[in-house]
This record gives sequence, structure tokens and C-alpha cells, in this order.
Amino acid sequence: MRRIFGWSLVGLFLVATAPALAQQMDTISYAEYQALERRIEQLEAQMMSGGASGYCGQCNSNSCEHVAACNTECHTPGLVAGGEITWLKVFDSEGQGSNFAYQAAPRFWLGYQRDDGLGVRARYFEYDKQASTPGSNVYDGFHMVNFDLEVTDTFSLGKWSGLIAGGVRFSEYREEYDAAGTDFEELAGTVFGLLVGVEVYRPLTDNLYLFGLTRGSISIADERVTETGFILGNDYTFYIWELQLGAEYRRYLSGTAYLFGRVAAEAQVWSGIGDDDSEDITLFGGLLSVGLAR
Repeated sequence: MRRIFGWSLVGLFLVATAPALAQQMDTISYAEYQALERRIEQLEAQMMSGGASGYCGQCNSNSCEHVAACNTECHTPGLVAGGEITWLKVFDSEGQGSNFAYQAAPRFWLGYQRDDGLGVRARYFEYDKQASTPGSNVYDGFHMVNFDLEVTDTFSLGKWSGLIAGGVRFSEYREEYDAAGTDFEELAGTVFGLLVGVEVYRPLTDNLYLFGLTRGSISIADERVTETGFILGNDYTFYIWELQLGAEYRRYLSGTAYLFGRVAAEAQVWSGIGDDDSEDITLFGGLLSVGLAR
């Protein structure tokens, strides 16, 4: 009898409290639904507006181990820098070279990149090589310098990622006809041009990438002079084209910042510049480079 009475009290309690419990459960479920709805609206707004600033803060703070774990348009802001040693040999379109050997030539760059991928960069390259055939009627030496100032931006296209650049280039060019450098021609006055470039990367593994790089400039020079100061001509136009193809290894630090090492083949064509005519001078060889990118 007591057991029946006890179960009856339990039944009456459940009947009396059931509406309140149901209402409480409905209230909690609706609140969760509203929170989810607000989150979806926030994500849609970020996607419509580009999503860079809000997402980048989250991406950077999580210290992504791989760029694929983050939005590919999101970067850890900071300095970018690198250095290369190239081994290049001179080739001449008219066969007037002195059978040059391969020569080491440095290239290095320094810049800054924002979290949305936009950045600025300065780069310096110098090639200086002499042969040993004094008194000959062929080239015995070349001195080439490029100093570039660029605005850069990143992009992604499927499994490919990359960087585009545009800016100005200041150049030097000098060709020598004896090993002592006492008989030469060079471009003088204002020697500069406009520059564009593209770099593309395709991952093979988490850390190993294929890459290609091309740069081109249309440049001008006020005049061309000899070692005696004789002006050979005025208002020169010439073109410089560069191409690199190789592989890159990356080691990620924090956020999307990473150290890299590259090995590649390189070709440069200085077109319409040699021997005071339309002759082309080509530098061809390989390179090793290391640096910091984002």
C-alpha cells in the first residue's frame, strides 16, 4: 500500500512539472539556434567582404603549422627577406664572347608584407665578370646591376599560390674589350625602367614545392659612351627578361611565416643592348637561395 502511494506521488509531481520542463527545454534549444544563426551571419559577412582582417587574427593566433590550414589570403604580417648565390655564364647572340666561365653573382632582397598579402620589397643583383684575352676583338668583361623597388601582392588559384609584383628598376650596364677594363662602352645618364613579375608555387608535400618565377622590364638610358667619354648614341631602349624554375623546401615557424631554401635554374636576357646594336646578352646557370616569407 505504501509503495503504491509513493509511486502515485511521483506521478503527480511529473504531471505537474512537465509543462515547465518542456518550456525550459524549448527555451534552451531556441537560444542555441539563435546563437548558431548569428554565427552563420557573421561568417557570411566576412566572406562577402573578403574576410581578411577578422579571420587573419584568428589564423595568426592559432600558429598554423601549414598555410593550407589557414585562409590562403591570410598572412602573418612582418618582414620578408632573402639572399641568393647565382652561378651564371655569359652567352652572346652574335658569338662574340670570350668563352666565359661560370661566375658567382649575389642577389638579395628585403621587404614588408601585411596580413592581407600586400607588401613592398627592394632587391639588388650584381654580375661582374672578366675574361683573359687582352687585345682581342671580342668581349672580355661585363658588369650588370639591377636595383628594384616593387609593390607586391599574393594570390591563390586552386592548388597554385603565388605573388605578383610591379615597380621600377634602376640598372647599370658596361661591356669591356680587354681584361684591364681600359676599353669599354657603357650606358650612362638616367638608366631605369618599369618592372613586372610573377611567382607561382605548387605543393608536392607539406613542405616541398615546385616554383617558377619570371620578371621583365622595359628600360631606357640617356646615352651610350666610351671610356674616352665619346657619346655613341642617345635615348636607348633595352629589355631585361628573367626566368627561374626549380624546387623550394619550407619550414613553417608561427602563423603563415616560413623559412625556405631553393635550388633552381636561371636565365636572364639583356635584349638590344650589346655592342651598340640589337645584340642580346644572356646569362644562364643555376642558383641557391634561402630566406623568410609569409
